[in-house]
Amino acid sequence: RLTGCKFHPVQNWVHRGFRHRWHRVAMAGATYSLYEVVFTAAALSGSSVAWIAYGHSGLIIALTCVVGLSALGDVLEVLRGSGCRPAADRGPKDAAASAWPVEPELPPQWYVGMLAIQGVGMAAQLLFGLTVMSGMLLCFVFGGCGVYLHLRYYSGSYEDNARTLPPVLSIVAIIFAMVMTAPSDGRGYTSMGVHDKWGAMALLFFAGLFGAAGAQAFCWYMGVAPRDLKETNPFAGLGSSP
Repeated sequence: RLTGCKFHPVQNWVHRGFRHRWHRVAMAGATYSLYEVVFTAAALSGSSVAWIAYGHSGLIIALTCVVGLSALGDVLEVLRGSGCRPAADRGPKDAAASAWPVEPELPPQWYVGMLAIQGVGMAAQLLFGLTVMSGMLLCFVFGGCGVYLHLRYYSGSYEDNARTLPPVLSIVAIIFAMVMTAPSDGRGYTSMGVHDKWGAMALLFFAGLFGAAGAQAFCWYMGVAPRDLKETNPFAGLGSSP
């Protein structure tokens, strides 16, 4: 059975404008949300073109764009004063919707924290040229908090939840590309005491692990739990596939 999926919570603003026009795209035996496919393809293709045209600077521009979209989503959630949309806004009103993983209810503090870390991360690169530090902060958010939240706290099985990851992983890929293409003898590396690509990559992986641990600690402390599909979809359990 195949399911459609949603973006990371900080990207949910993309869906609001199209919440009455859900589509699914079959790819290699799996079905994904059309918007996930579009976002992922646009992010990866756009960053590739930027790298070919402008090198490392092009990747910085591409990353600024995708992180900016993510930050805009956080701002909208904070302004709403809640990390959760009403059940009526969560997707199509049909039996298939019960199989679509949905994000958990997240308090505004989550979005404020993610917004702050993203802002500091981008400022570290754009204002001070601290590439490795910037990559670590952004990997904490996307490679750690984002990936863990999708896998552990979305409402589907681990397999279904994994299908919601492409947009997040596309951002992580751009982060790694930006860091790996920076000169290893420049300020972006030496400011963190790193002098080679392997050392920088190790720091990014550790930042992701700390991000996952931080997300779990936050969810434990705030009492966040995966959303029960029966609460969000009246068709759940009425003959639709789980």
